[in-house]
Amino acid sequence: MQELKEIINEVFLVDIETKSSKRVVVDARKVYSKILRDSGYSYELIGETINKDHATIIHYVKNIEYLLSYDQILRDKYVACKNVFIKKKNSISEQIKKDVDIYVTVVRLTNELQEAVEIKEKLLDEFFNYIQDYEERTGRLPNSYECKHHILQLFNK
Repeated sequence: MQELKEIINEVFLVDIETKSSKRVVVDARKVYSKILRDSGYSYELIGETINKDHATIIHYVKNIEYLLSYDQILRDKYVACKNVFIKKKNSISEQIKKDVDIYVTVVRLTNELQEAVEIKEKLLDEFFNYIQDYEERTGRLPNSYECKHHILQLFNK
């Protein structure tokens, strides 16, 4: 909502939160109200953001339909505000989607890393058991060739 206020204020060169009954300010509030109402916001919530009651917002939304039908300048400003708002809203959605994709990738890589660590620990345990068994059976430690041969067997399972 704050972003839309900024867009409206820039396009109309006003501050829609000021106490003013100048037509340009009221028209800006009407555009603001219509865009938010079309986006699914309640009359009460829209009114709270610009210090107006819900009845005023209902009047704004109904009245602007008529104004847009004959006031080309107001219609152009309305379309400009709405397009910029939708574009910003979509870019925020795209950023959220990118952030979610990054998060999912991080979780997946973390899981893969944990699995790799578990596999490494299991392989080390198996190799350590091999050395212990070999020493118990033969009375000596395996030489480097025997170790290498057993390590390769572990990785080829």
